[in-house]
Amino acid sequence: MAAARLQKGALVQRDRDHVAAQARAFLPDTARRRTEITTRGYKFVSDEPHGGKPGEGPTPTEYLLMALASCTAQTLRQYIDYKVDYAGDITVVIKHHEPEEEGAERYLERTIILSEEPDPDDLAVMHDIAERSPVTLLIQFAFSVRTTFVPSP
Repeated sequence: MAAARLQKGALVQRDRDHVAAQARAFLPDTARRRTEITTRGYKFVSDEPHGGKPGEGPTPTEYLLMALASCTAQTLRQYIDYKVDYAGDITVVIKHHEPEEEGAERYLERTIILSEEPDPDDLAVMHDIAERSPVTLLIQFAFSVRTTFVPSP
């Protein structure tokens, strides 16, 4: 059973699904919230504010917002460089809104600022492209989170 691990509701078969991306988080027992995270050899720190201090790195939610902002900008840049006659600066700001009212929906507000004003037809296409950027699609729709517990080697 080395190639497959039991998990809730399914059998994981690592050789059947393509791994599109991977990340690792390590939280030592000596740290309360400061987490070392890695992907493709890059190392980062994630932390939560506590004790009136800001923490030692962005929160997990802030990393998610940064992923959405950078993916949106990169996806738009690909379109602009390929299809449009200009290539101005692109700024993307993402804000996470938590409702004050009970039962109201939380949401993300995405603001895209272009340094040059595009043609209205190009702007409509850019709006559609932003809505279909890879990270947007990951967080817009519900998807399965497959959790597996394995013993430490």
